[in-house]
Amino acid sequence: SWDMTFKDGDDNDFVVGQVWGRAGGRFFLLDQVRGRLDFVAPVQAFLALADKWPRALAKLVEDKANGPAVISSLKSRVSGIIPINPDGSKTARAHAVTPLFEAGNVFIPHPQACAWVADYTAELLQFPASAHDDQVDATTQALRRFAGSPSLYIHPSNIPSRGRRRGTA
Repeated sequence: SWDMTFKDGDDNDFVVGQVWGRAGGRFFLLDQVRGRLDFVAPVQAFLALADKWPRALAKLVEDKANGPAVISSLKSRVSGIIPINPDGSKTARAHAVTPLFEAGNVFIPHPQACAWVADYTAELLQFPASAHDDQVDATTQALRRFAGSPSLYIHPSNIPSRGRRRGTA
């Protein structure tokens, strides 16, 4: 899940790319890249994260700011890029996934395992009053996608046998 920005600089927002996994009703933040990057660097970061996590088939990119340019630049080189047009306010999108956190369904790495976790949790806990919201945006984008779509895995018992229609004797 990617939240892109227009340009680098100390006062600008961050480019954030996150890798999420799902197991049943549990959601796991597996990896993240974050930085104030010019146009070339987000493309390189995108490619690096896609190479690092080849089983992450869907690559959600917010279709705002630098997102359309990155999508256009990479769509012929990387499969699974899905442009996302966010609906509603940032606060409304965050409220939509809050029950997943409240229920204990969202897991993040331990801060000792990943140095970026301290900044991540601080931004989430301070939102919407935090100075930046890029990690929140990437998180809500991923969780809304996962929570709104069925599991990608089909249990063998749900696959009809050949030559027999489902529900018939």
